[in-house]
Formats: sequence, C-alpha cells, structure tokens
Amino acid sequence: MHIATSQNNIAMTISKIVWKMHWAGIVLVLFLATTSACRSVSVMPGGAPTVTEAAPARNIPVIPLGSARAGTPVIHTAALMRIDSLLLEGIEQQAFPGAVVAVGRDTQLVKMDGYGAYTYRSRRRMRPNSLFDLASLTKVIATTTATMLLHEQGRLDIDAPVARYLPGFDRPDKRLITVRHLLTHTSGLAAFKEFYSDGLRTREAVIDAIMASELINPVGTTYVYSDFGMIALALAIENITGMDFAAWCEINIFLPLGMESTGFRGTGEPDSLIVPTEQDDYFRNRLLQGEVHDENAWLLGGTAGHAGLFSTARDLSRFVTMMVRGGRYQNRQFLRPETIRLFTTTVDTSLSTRALGWDTRNLDRPSSSGKYFGPRSYGHTGFTGTSIWIDPDAQLFVILLTNRVYPTRENYAYTGIRPLVADASYEALFGVPETIFCGTCEE
Repeated sequence: MHIATSQNNIAMTISKIVWKMHWAGIVLVLFLATTSACRSVSVMPGGAPTVTEAAPARNIPVIPLGSARAGTPVIHTAALMRIDSLLLEGIEQQAFPGAVVAVGRDTQLVKMDGYGAYTYRSRRRMRPNSLFDLASLTKVIATTTATMLLHEQGRLDIDAPVARYLPGFDRPDKRLITVRHLLTHTSGLAAFKEFYSDGLRTREAVIDAIMASELINPVGTTYVYSDFGMIALALAIENITGMDFAAWCEINIFLPLGMESTGFRGTGEPDSLIVPTEQDDYFRNRLLQGEVHDENAWLLGGTAGHAGLFSTARDLSRFVTMMVRGGRYQNRQFLRPETIRLFTTTVDTSLSTRALGWDTRNLDRPSSSGKYFGPRSYGHTGFTGTSIWIDPDAQLFVILLTNRVYPTRENYAYTGIRPLVADASYEALFGVPETIFCGTCEE
C-alpha cells in the first residue's frame, strides 16, 4: 500500500527546514570549493567532509578529525595517480563517459575527483556533486538502512514472517518467508521480470503481480539475487511506518546524515543537470536523464526498494564514513556498532557471500573489491555502473560512480576497472600489502 498523507508532507517539510538551516554554512563552503575540475577532500570539524582545491594527481594533504581513531595516513602518490590513469583510460576505451571516485579512511577523505563528462560529446564535466542513478545501491543505502533503524527501534523483527508487515505475503507459498530471507535473497522469489513487456503500466499492477508471483525455489534453500524481495521489503516498511518510503528515508536517513542531494525522483520529468544513463529505445524511447533507469522502479513511480535512489559521491562519503565509524556521525550515534556488524556479516557461506542486505567480499574468486580488501569487507554494486566497498578493519572505503550504461547497457568493460581502482586505493593508503585475500588472484 502506497501511503502519502498531508501530515507526512508537513513532517518532512519541517525536518528539511531544520536540517537545511543546520547545513547552510557547510553548503556555502562547498559551493565556494567547486570551481576546480580536480579536487582533494579533507574533513571539517564534526566529521562532515568538504572539498578543498588541489592540483591534479599531487600528494594530497589529509586533515584528521580530532575524534578520529585512525592516525593521519601517509599517502603513496604513485598509487593515487594510478586511479587517475585507470579512470581516464576507461573513458578513452569507452567503458563509461565519466566517473567520480571517493577514497577515504575513517573520517579522512583523501581523494574525491571527477573524470570525463556526462556523455562522450557533452561539455558538462563530472564533479563530486554530480547526481547519479545509483541503481541497486538503493538496496543498501535506503532499504537496508531503513531496516536497520526499524530493527533497532523494535518495530521490525528480521526473523518474523514478511506477512506480519505485508498482507500480500499472507499466501500459502509465502507465509514462511521472513525478512531475513528477503535481505539474504533466499526467499525463493524470482530475480525480476520485465513487467513492461507484459503491458503493465501502473504501480498497483506491478505490486499485484509480485504478490501473486510463484516461488522458483523452496524458501531458504537457494540464493537468487532478487529485486522482488527488496521491493516487498520497502512496501513492508511503508506499512510499518505509515509513510511513503521516499519521505521516510529522507527524514530518517538522508537529512540526519547531511545527504542533501540524495533522494528518489519521480518519472516523466527529465533533468539535464543529472548524469544520464541509457538511450532507451525499447520502452520509454528517450534518453533517461533524471528518471530512474530500472524499468520496474520506473513503473513503481520512481520509488522502490531495489532501485530509484539518486545521489552524489559527496553525499555517499558521509554515509560510508558513518558506517566505517561504527554508526557514529558527528556527535550522534546514528546506528549501533552491533547492528552494523549484524547486517554486514556473511549469513550462510554455503549459499552465498551475502550478509543482510549487503554483500561481502568473496575470498575464493576475484571480487570487484580487488585483492587487498580484508575478509570482513562488505559492499554493493549497481547496474548503472556504481559501487561501494568498505573494509572495516582498515577503516577504508572506496566509492566509484560511473554511467557505464550510456549509451547502452550492453557495455561491461567497466567490470575490470573496479577492482583495479580498489587495489590502487588500498595501496595509496597502506602501500602494497604482504597478504592478498583472493585464492585465484595473481600475486
């Protein structure tokens, strides 16, 4: 059920005003710092990252926060320069028109740079504040985080049947599905379906089709990465909170973390200021720019649990800093450390590398996290060319945003670049380690 009331809108408006007043000074500083194409990033008092001018590919000064646990890292300039080379080569090889990368340790951002442009012919350059369609990063930044908060509040039991929160699952084949099954993609639900090909055109029709869909595996027996499960979880969250999912996430996640540019967007409203994704010639028949790329999220109105979120590298750096610091953001404990450990620890290695919502690195085969991120690392990727990886032991994070689906999704050249960027990021902070965490990676 899609719930949107005037009371919700009033609450969201008040929250926006309060948080925007809080961030007004920071926004002014950021605005004054966005006149250069290449930037380094430091940390403001209180833990909020800000951009400072720097020459391209130079040794970047890192300013530690007073309460930061990690000492000031020594930057290995050659590895940092290799990130630049990798992403510029990717653009030259047309793996993507442009990219933005952010690398940090604890509260210290050591690199945040944009490369290339919105399209191969565009004059609009990629910046740290360029707004990207995150695709499946929605699953962790919005849906999983909302689940974590409601779990802490005692309003959602991850081991309870989904039917407790979503009446559409009160069916003989779905009554055994728990929230945990949805988060680990072991519910038995199908991966996805191209509902637009079946002629479905409304949110209600898509939701009804998912509720009525047959399971493809017995509950809890098989891992199948499922958009359906995360769509269902967001619907359950709407029922628990009594609010529209987008509004609840904005008030309870994005605004408290200072993620001013992050949110869901409606459909049918192109915006040339947003990074474009695909030249759609099969359904919407236009360049998708400012509208969600995922077809089912588009049919759901732009807000869904599996896709639809838009954000910037700058905003995401605030989010991952909170995760790296055990749930602490500025002077507030946003999430408990034990909640983060619960949701980022592999659940059943016999089925997959999945934690609760998050993925973890695979120790037996190559990973998009590269070969140096440690065994407790976790992250996620998005179909449009986005990814986040976090190593909690090294307190390291790498955010890489690209629009690799422009002009077509039939382009997978970017997959080999992501692990190399992760490796260079690790080396930039720690040098070349003696140990690698991949059984089939080359020494």
